[in-house]
Amino acid sequence: MFRGILLAAALLAAPAMAADAPKPGALVVYDKALGDGWQNWSWGRTELSLELNGSQRRPIRVDAGPWQALYLHHDPIATAPYKKLSFLIQGGAPGGQKVRIFAISGGKIVGEGKLLTLKADGWTQVETPLSQLGAGNIQLDGLWFQNASDAEIPQFYVTDISIS
Repeated sequence: MFRGILLAAALLAAPAMAADAPKPGALVVYDKALGDGWQNWSWGRTELSLELNGSQRRPIRVDAGPWQALYLHHDPIATAPYKKLSFLIQGGAPGGQKVRIFAISGGKIVGEGKLLTLKADGWTQVETPLSQLGAGNIQLDGLWFQNASDAEIPQFYVTDISIS
């Protein structure tokens, strides 16, 4: 009888404990280097950990021809605990580049992506809900930062990429 009462108490307490479980911290995709498990699978020309005008940041430089992209790949990651993708992005002179951000699952684009028009001066902080990228509650295995045109665009830079 006493065992039954302990078992019942444990079962009743289990959902409350699960709800109070700590949420994971931010998943670093790229800071000054690729985060754990991330790989550069780009089909555009890229340079990682670039020294840029004495800045503390070490961004990725992307030289993208028509439809080319910075492609950062990882073994599948469950996105259920996460809500947003954050990064800094900057266009090279003269700015105005159109770059589309895509989430990848099973090696395929999910959702419509997010279209950005880049400025040449200074960094733009972008925070996008994963659900807007079609990446809420999926197995994510990559991110694309793609030239959204059929023409070569001036280089652009990306850094401080995280999922939180």
